[in-house]
Amino acid sequence: MTTFNYYLAEHPTIVNFRWSPTQSYASTWSFLFTAVSSYIIAAVTLHLLLLITLSLSNRRRGFSLGPIPALHSLTISIISAVIFVGILLSAAAEIRDTRWLWRRTRTTALQWFLCFPVGTRASGRVFFWSYAFYLSRFLHLFRTFFSVIRRRKLSFFQLINQSSLLCISFLWLEYSQSFQV
Repeated sequence: MTTFNYYLAEHPTIVNFRWSPTQSYASTWSFLFTAVSSYIIAAVTLHLLLLITLSLSNRRRGFSLGPIPALHSLTISIISAVIFVGILLSAAAEIRDTRWLWRRTRTTALQWFLCFPVGTRASGRVFFWSYAFYLSRFLHLFRTFFSVIRRRKLSFFQLINQSSLLCISFLWLEYSQSFQV
């Protein structure tokens, strides 16, 4: 268990993490806007191309992707489980390491768990796992493409849902929010 705890909460990369446009991949506003715009344009373009192509060939069904969606879901599930355990261990370690600060600021564990104090910087264990969650949201975008290729309808809700979750996880990091805990 100590090895597990070390790699998910005490590793120097995790402890010394800092959200910064110069140090963290995909951490700029321009990257976020470009990624969301590209995602929406690519999904709509793929949907329209398949709609035209399949209607010209009189094919009603989409293409079979075989085990790719299942492998994608398995990968996302494993990554999500690791992030969940990592955030739990990291939150426990942060509570353990900053208990002295709570006495000075009269903050309880529940208050810290719900909202970080004003002036908190996006660095350390909890924000490392928030960053991992943010990056995992990019992997979730592939679900839209899988459903379009399988010839399911592209819904406006699906595009907005995936895009907004990506933006929200970016905002957690940008403004040091603790909603992910």
